[in-house]
Amino acid sequence: MSVERKLFIVLIFLFLYSMTFQPFRFFLLPLILILLLVKTGLRFCVWFLMLVILSFFANHYSAPLKMCGTVSDIREKAAYVRIEGFEYSVFEQKNLSLDDYVCIEGEIMEDSHRSTFVSDPITRWANQRKHIGSIDVKSLNVIQKGTSVRSKVFQRVIAIDDSGWLKTFLFAHPAPIVGHFTILFVSGGLIASSMVSMIRKLLGFVFEEKKRQIIMSILLILSVLIWGKSFVCFRLLLSDGIRYSKLTPLARVSIVYSLLLSLFPYHISHPALIIPLTLSLIRIFGYTRFMTRLALLPLIQTWLLYRFDLMSALLFPVFRMAALAGYILSWLCVVYPKFLPYLISFCQGLSFQMFPLFSIFRLTGHPGFIVALIWVFVLLHRRLTKRETAWRLCLMVVLFQLRFYLNPLTTVTFFNVGQADSALIELPFRQGSWLIDTGRPKTSALLRANLLFRGLSHLDAVIISHDDLDHSGGVDMLARDFTVGQWVKDDRHIQSGDFILYSLLKPDPSFDDNDNSLVHLFSVNGFSTLFLADISEEREAELIRKYPFLTVDVIKLAHHGSKTSTSAILLANTQPRLAIISADPRIYGHPHKQTLRSLWQFRVHSISTHRHGDIRISSLGNFHFVMSSSGGFGIMRTVIK
Repeated sequence: MSVERKLFIVLIFLFLYSMTFQPFRFFLLPLILILLLVKTGLRFCVWFLMLVILSFFANHYSAPLKMCGTVSDIREKAAYVRIEGFEYSVFEQKNLSLDDYVCIEGEIMEDSHRSTFVSDPITRWANQRKHIGSIDVKSLNVIQKGTSVRSKVFQRVIAIDDSGWLKTFLFAHPAPIVGHFTILFVSGGLIASSMVSMIRKLLGFVFEEKKRQIIMSILLILSVLIWGKSFVCFRLLLSDGIRYSKLTPLARVSIVYSLLLSLFPYHISHPALIIPLTLSLIRIFGYTRFMTRLALLPLIQTWLLYRFDLMSALLFPVFRMAALAGYILSWLCVVYPKFLPYLISFCQGLSFQMFPLFSIFRLTGHPGFIVALIWVFVLLHRRLTKRETAWRLCLMVVLFQLRFYLNPLTTVTFFNVGQADSALIELPFRQGSWLIDTGRPKTSALLRANLLFRGLSHLDAVIISHDDLDHSGGVDMLARDFTVGQWVKDDRHIQSGDFILYSLLKPDPSFDDNDNSLVHLFSVNGFSTLFLADISEEREAELIRKYPFLTVDVIKLAHHGSKTSTSAILLANTQPRLAIISADPRIYGHPHKQTLRSLWQFRVHSISTHRHGDIRISSLGNFHFVMSSSGGFGIMRTVIK
């Protein structure tokens, strides 16, 4: 086996190692080393081990001895300060400018990482930026004001642009309109790659290859010194520097991306790593660029973003050039602000939400590891003609969508949205999907990821138990990114075929907003779940008077486990076997000790989203499976009460 192939195998194993959850890496590492030793030899086994060690030291965090660092970014509500290679949020510091050198006195409040069935977008963002947490500032001193070109451009952008598009293109801030164009090209780092490629081609008209390479390297180094370090810049520098070696293209790509994965392991789920690597391998292995890209983009986008639009693949080269044009136009706007309205119109026109055509063919869902392997094998195990690639791609797309409609399980998922409520009911064979409450605005991105991961772009009903932000905070996101059959804020029953979500209490003007929360009961195969929203003991007593023979298997505790709810009369009459607590004890101390004592007295087992993460109950016949994203699993059988 050639050296380049051995380096490529090391890259594949490094991908596998990086994708594995942290607790299992200890058991996976010896197995990988043995396989590498047998397949590639001792030298490449040592190379892999060195990459793993490099990854550990490059990403190992220890609290800084002195909290002094540089302001690396400024957003609307916070400034980000980079100290000893790691980033911290500083709030309410209006006098800071980009690249200021500051010293801070205060307490570091590390980020909390919630357990969920999907990759939490907020946690993923923090890991990729090496963001540790926020600093509770007691005093902050600006030692030296930022005088860099980047700082001056940022101040200029703030002064002339309220739309946010200049910050998006020049400083990688979130786009005003989030879509596949902005995620793949603006945030994905493809603009920088396109710019480097364009400059290299222009230089080729004037200089010979050797001089062009030297000039390109000098330009890249200067851009990093002037504009600052980033993952994309580091990727471009590595790719450019290794061009001076006599290695084959496959060996160069394998070395570059192995080093990138070691230094930035959390970028394994970032478009800025996956898409350039995929395009490079397509070119190296000699596959037809257009058809292979068309075959792989659905897999890549559903793996990373849980959604794929056909037009984004068909028009990939067009949008790549459009992104480059937007970047150049952004610099022109910095010099001549009169061009800014044209940039805004240009960007809005490229946003997918503006064209109904983009929603005609759309895939939603996460392929999973097994489906991804089958997808790659079916489409890339041998060279295919364009016709063969097209019909195999259509077959994989059909199977990708059909698998959601072949699921016989009825599931109820309680999302880990902190001190808030959100639960999803999915009927078997995709007969319906009902969302009860939406959590807070700050967890909207997580809720969106959960729904898309499950293959849901349409919800048959969204039920809002009441208007408090911890129950209705994700409404705007749902209205923007999903189609909803019906919005429910009254006491109506929801029905789909033989499945009914019962509303048990009518609003009463004599009660406050919490006590007028909608209370729902869902039952399947004799297994019932009671959703109590935020009602108090008084309202619980009324529920029992109205339904004296109501018994349930699972109860979602009212008001996040507050002591004002979960009365003895409720537990004695409903006789639940399992209680779900959706709360974050760091905010109000929920669940209250009195509530936990009541559950213990009535022998009701409780599971908290804060401790166990997302909780899913799946029903099939008389068997009901309870699992959590933290690894918990149990089986409950339907019993005659």
